[in-house]
Amino acid sequence: MKFFFIVLLFLFSLPVFSQSTVFQVWNELGVNGKINKDWSYGVDLTTRTGNVGVVTMFPQVSFKYKLNKYLRPSIDYRMISNRELNGNYLMSHRINGNLQFTYVEKRHSFGFRVRYQYSFRRIIGPYESEFDHAFRFKPSYSYDLNHSIFTPKLSCEFFYNPSNGIQGQQFTRIRYYAGVALELESPHNFELGYYYDQKVNYANPVNRSILNVSYSYTLAAKKTKTNKGVRFL
Repeated sequence: MKFFFIVLLFLFSLPVFSQSTVFQVWNELGVNGKINKDWSYGVDLTTRTGNVGVVTMFPQVSFKYKLNKYLRPSIDYRMISNRELNGNYLMSHRINGNLQFTYVEKRHSFGFRVRYQYSFRRIIGPYESEFDHAFRFKPSYSYDLNHSIFTPKLSCEFFYNPSNGIQGQQFTRIRYYAGVALELESPHNFELGYYYDQKVNYANPVNRSILNVSYSYTLAAKKTKTNKGVRFL
């Protein structure tokens, strides 16, 4: 009950703005598995849909390394298709370098991710933190409810523009999240959540209210003498 009170406090503490807000639905579909005891991979497809249909779509390939029980560096590649105001879709390519820190204390899990994203081909137009170079800082928290398949999650991600220019060297976006993951004790992983995506240091920004639905399938390892029926994470 205490956690649900924290979630409600988190949601009601989100700032109320007079700025414009649009609604989107984000869907993520993926497969993940393990290469060996330290390396794992993931392949997924994300679509973002608004009132005009698909706004953004990108496939992603990820590789993650288990440095120790606290730290996991990883790298992602995305090929992004983004809809412009004129209806045309423009392509860009991006690589993410990530460092994830995780600390677990009983049922509490605390995380902090640092990401640097590099765009090979910048989408023409004003700076956009999702498509251009950026540093991203994401503290997170989850709680494993006792005798329940539900794991509530909270996070708040800060986007920083490191480039020179009018909007450079400052924070440009804050993305709040509250959601719940289902512990299904199977290869299937499902999560449902809500994002509030707020632009900062912009005049008359358009923010986003987002319903996020994620599904992934975890490939199991082959049974061997040293690895019997182990399911990759």
